[in-house]
Amino acid sequence: MNLRQDYQKALELRLEGKTYGEIRKLFKIPKSTLSGWFSKLELGDKAKKLLSKKQGNGLLALGEFNKARTIAIKNENEEIRETFEKQVYNLNTKELALIGAALYWGEGYKNFTFNKKTRYPYLSFGNSDPQMILVFIYFMERILKIPRNQIRTQIMIYPGIKPEEAISYWQAITKIPKENFRCQVAISRASQGKRPKHLLPYGTLQLRVSKRREFFKIRGLIDGIIKSLVL
Repeated sequence: MNLRQDYQKALELRLEGKTYGEIRKLFKIPKSTLSGWFSKLELGDKAKKLLSKKQGNGLLALGEFNKARTIAIKNENEEIRETFEKQVYNLNTKELALIGAALYWGEGYKNFTFNKKTRYPYLSFGNSDPQMILVFIYFMERILKIPRNQIRTQIMIYPGIKPEEAISYWQAITKIPKENFRCQVAISRASQGKRPKHLLPYGTLQLRVSKRREFFKIRGLIDGIIKSLVL
């Protein structure tokens, strides 16, 4: 067929209610060409209803495809997570020590000097993730031999958070004696007091222990990681 014959046949099919996709399969005509041909074409009611039904079915099929794809991705994500979860089993003392040191490296107080302008070295670890907090407490108990009743805490809360609720929340999680808790309202310059209340509903917990030797134990573990992997 020549182009004129293609146009005539395509026009007949369009008037019958065929979609651009169906016509393209028959004549291999670009969609842009079909759009130009049919841009001002008036379709009858029967053709319009047929096309509307096909478009609805197409959207339904697309929706089902996206739903199935989403489920498949979720299942794959869970399989990957489970596979790597199983790689961690019965952590030994050395592994726990390295985990604790790595956590402190990222979230702990590390700056000090022995002079009049700075404080004596002490342990201070803070985060809003309760599971991370529990892992670090376990590290302090197992590796540093620090019992929970020697751990002091400070909860950094934001305006609108009730101190008693924050204390009850963190005390229930950590099992640290309630008398070891205190709260402080913190307003960052960046947020200007407009931080959403639901972002950190119980604030950020800081674990503190005034033990010079334990500070340097962690510092030594961090330095060991650096020398083993970086230098």
